[in-house]
Formats: sequence, structure tokens, C-alpha cells
Amino acid sequence: MVHNNTIEGIPAEYADQRVGLKGYRVLNLDLDGVCADYSGALWDYLRRHGLVDPQVRPRLDEYALFRNPGWPFTTLDGYLAVHKAAEKEHLYASMPVIPGVSEALRRISRADVYIRVVTHRLFVSGQHRMVVSDTAQWLDDNAIPYMSLCFTGLKDSMQATVHIDDSPSNIDALRAVGQHVVVFDQPYNRDVPGPRIMSWDDRAVDDVLRWFEQWPEPWEASAS
Repeated sequence: MVHNNTIEGIPAEYADQRVGLKGYRVLNLDLDGVCADYSGALWDYLRRHGLVDPQVRPRLDEYALFRNPGWPFTTLDGYLAVHKAAEKEHLYASMPVIPGVSEALRRISRADVYIRVVTHRLFVSGQHRMVVSDTAQWLDDNAIPYMSLCFTGLKDSMQATVHIDDSPSNIDALRAVGQHVVVFDQPYNRDVPGPRIMSWDDRAVDDVLRWFEQWPEPWEASAS
């Protein structure tokens, strides 16, 4: 319903940020590599099973782990087999949290931002119920505030005011359809341009909230 050019239930100052008929200030938030340390959790699994040298941590210059030297798999199929085995040991319920994320997201949530978790974790068939359950448990255990949880690889179909992601291919796809994406810094995305946060500290939260108000043109890198 519209009254005097204001959408009912949406503060007037956020009217130009709304997504959909009722939503406003929507943040689409990736999990792995942004909130959760996926590579660290998988490394811990491999170390526990004696599959790697625990003293030599491989680099992460490529997003696809099997393309980086030092991991005990060199093909996609080899990686998927290890990942599925780690899922069975509740990888997604126990992975390390990226420092500061719960505090940062609570502050963002308090600033009238609707947080939608959007993750592509259902890429291996046969264990979807466990993955969904473990993901929800991890979010609760780590006090991550969110209003909805979406499992999809088609992130460019999920409209939001701002997205935060670490995957170069996801960032490119979202930008190709006109979406605003903040890059969460990781070694494999250092050549991706645009707004960037380096960690979940106070400066990063300030930057994200500022970008809700005024998207930088041209893109500015943050040194948070």
C-alpha cells in the first residue's frame, strides 16, 4: 500500500533501497569464505585422518581447492569425494567461524537490514537433509542473525540491495545482472575489483552500512 509516496511499513529514508514489495535494505550473505572458514574446516578433517602433512598448509590462490598445489586431490571428482566424506562427519556443523562475524552482523541487523543467508551448499547429492540441519545448527551456535536461509547456486537470481560474497564467479554473475556486490577478501579474489572488506571489524560494518546509503562509483577498495 502506498501513502504519500511511502510504502507502508518501510521507513521513508529507506524507500529507495527496498527489494520487492515489502522488503528493504536486504543483505544477501554468503557463508563459506565469508562467515565460515570452509578451507580451514576441510583441512582439519584431512589432518585428523592423516591425509596431509599437518605442518604444511596449502595456498589458496585459486577458488577451486583442487587447482591449488598441496591438497590431497587434483581433480574435481577427487575433491568431491573428500568433501562428501567430511560432510558425513558434520563438516558444516563444526567449522570455525571467521572472527568478528557474529558481532558485525548483529550490528548490521540492528540497522534495519534484512539478512538473507544465501549459500551453495547442496552441490553434492545424497546428504541434503544433513547439510541443511548442520547449517542451521552452526548459524544458531555462532549467534549469526538472519531472517531467511536459501540454498542455491543461482545467486544471480536472488535480488538484494547489497551482496557479500568471496567467489569470483558469483561476483561476476551478480554484477552482470546489475547487483551491488561487496568482495570479502580472500587470496583467490585479490584481482577482483570493487568494494572490499578485509575482515569483520568495526570499519567493515561502517563501510557496508555506508554502501547501503551510497554505492561507490567508481568502486572503492576498503582497507579494513
